[in-house]
Amino acid sequence: MLTSMILGILTIVLALAFSLLHLVAAFSAMKQKNYSLGNTCILVGSCLTSLALAIFYFVPLATILLWIVGSSIVCYGAYWNGQQKEKQHISHHIVRITSAIVITVLFILL
Repeated sequence: MLTSMILGILTIVLALAFSLLHLVAAFSAMKQKNYSLGNTCILVGSCLTSLALAIFYFVPLATILLWIVGSSIVCYGAYWNGQQKEKQHISHHIVRITSAIVITVLFILL
């Protein structure tokens, strides 16, 4: 019982950090008048992941599906930004994709 509660809290904290950090990054880019496809994808994806967290306790299956779609869009948007700037930071993409996969697995385990 205690283990599942700790796992749930850890999942929510990690997912909230992932979602809000990308939401802040997208809004920061939009504030600087950078309306590229990558930033728009990051904004849409982070909104979807935030919505997934909002409905977590009501519809768990929809949470998992929204999280997978949203985090995939965020990862694609970040990749697209790197392609446009012609500066790919592969380590950033590896960390982002790994954290999205870990959070997805934690959602499935709940």
